[in-house]
Amino acid sequence: MTNPGDSDEWWKQYGGEGVTPETPPAAPQQPAPPPAGYSSAPQYQTPPLTPPPQPVYPSYPPPQSNPTPTYPAGGQQPPAYGQQQPVPGQPAYGGYPGYQPYGYAAPTSQTSPLAIASLVVSIIGLPAMFFCAFLPVVSIVGLVLGIVALNQLKSNGQQGRGLALGGIWVGAIGTVLGLGGFLIFIIASAMGSN
Repeated sequence: MTNPGDSDEWWKQYGGEGVTPETPPAAPQQPAPPPAGYSSAPQYQTPPLTPPPQPVYPSYPPPQSNPTPTYPAGGQQPPAYGQQQPVPGQPAYGGYPGYQPYGYAAPTSQTSPLAIASLVVSIIGLPAMFFCAFLPVVSIVGLVLGIVALNQLKSNGQQGRGLALGGIWVGAIGTVLGLGGFLIFIIASAMGSN
């Protein structure tokens, strides 16, 4: 091999790896101490503080205090609770006919509580007549409640016609069985006393 001093090209080609130069390396330089009145801590420049740009919001008219309520003209119904009233000067959103807006349940008619009561009382009346010496008092009450409920359902449009009819039928059967049992009880007691 060749020595590093023989050829500069060899030195350029291999970058001087593994070869020590003939001159001793220079001692590392010490940083100069800072001048008097300055600290040795590094100084960082802080950029000037500018506020960030503010977003631009659209301007709305100020809210009115205690707006006067507007009532619909004669013959019109006010909107139901939760529905928006049309704003004057803007077209009203009608939606699709036959569909409810999203989030609103379709209105359902309620079942008549009187029809439910007639069926429950008529059913309770069947076993109750055995504890009251076959007197069908509870069944008669269920029968009357069913008839009243059926008449109310014709006028108010509630649901529960089947419940009212069930109360009428069960009450009628309980009344017939109770009266028949009461007559048998009276006949049996009259024959037994002879």
